[in-house]
Amino acid sequence: MKEVVCLLAVAALLSSESVRPHIKAALAAYEDGKAAQRDKQVSRAIDSFSRAIEIEPTFLDAREVLISVYLESGRRVEAAACMTQFLEIQPDALRYRLQLGKILLDQKQVERALAQFSLVLQKDPYNADGLLGFASAARQSGMEDRAAEAIRVGRKHYPSDDRFKGTPSNGPQ
Repeated sequence: MKEVVCLLAVAALLSSESVRPHIKAALAAYEDGKAAQRDKQVSRAIDSFSRAIEIEPTFLDAREVLISVYLESGRRVEAAACMTQFLEIQPDALRYRLQLGKILLDQKQVERALAQFSLVLQKDPYNADGLLGFASAARQSGMEDRAAEAIRVGRKHYPSDDRFKGTPSNGPQ
């Protein structure tokens, strides 16, 4: 449904004579990227979406699709860089903060991951994935008490979530 709305918006913009040439060029690059993505041409898709973003840096749809292309092709470090840029524009995009935190943990960048999970929990203190990510990053940083507290909060708010059951909490619930 979102793609249909986006395509309708693109069509409306392209039909408007008042649209600036750079917007048309960004939309053309985006459409080329979508075609390349459908045809499983990863390099062309990446180039096209990157070109759309270069033309129009606030083109969020192009940024999101570029992130997904990177993730689908296993290029997590590049996806993380794109997520970081996306979050500069949309700081409340919690799903990207969570994904970025997970990638940073995998890359052994524990302090940076901890910062991402902390930002998620500032916006949504009971976010299950945020609590788990925070606990993991805190534990790896040597902050066992903070990790245990995050697990306790998770167990309290998500008693049927098995992800919190097998995790030590350093004390009674």
